[in-house]
Amino acid sequence: MKKRVRFRYEGKTHEVEVERVGDQLTVTGEGQSFSVTLLPDPVEKVKPEDKAQPRVPQGPAYSPEPAQAAPPTIAGPGGGGTLVAPMTGVIKEIRVGVGHSVEAGQVVLVMEAMKMDIDVPAAAAGVVAEVSVRPGDNVEARQPLMVIG
Repeated sequence: MKKRVRFRYEGKTHEVEVERVGDQLTVTGEGQSFSVTLLPDPVEKVKPEDKAQPRVPQGPAYSPEPAQAAPPTIAGPGGGGTLVAPMTGVIKEIRVGVGHSVEAGQVVLVMEAMKMDIDVPAAAAGVVAEVSVRPGDNVEARQPLMVIG
């Protein structure tokens, strides 16, 4: 694609036609024409998709593996126990009620923390004996949520 370009050089205005094909640039104007080969830019350019990626500090304090949260239950007799909040947040949804049977790993409630939905699973199979919270309740980390017996 050809493009007309005006520029000022040493106090004089010039007008040329520039055409780029791949890495070849042809400049024509004022009765002259010359071609040059463009070289790769030595400075690393940031691609648009790279801009969206957060920069994560590297070093001994950073681990690419996610931190493991403390188990969300306190063991009790019969394999069940008291299910506690894994972090501070708001109860968004309770999926089981008193008398419901649950399996180990089954999501029994959903809470919102840091603008994310957090699934809270039962650590062991059992029957829900008590539910201590309601949707909309603010809870602190390690606060009891329900008892599974």
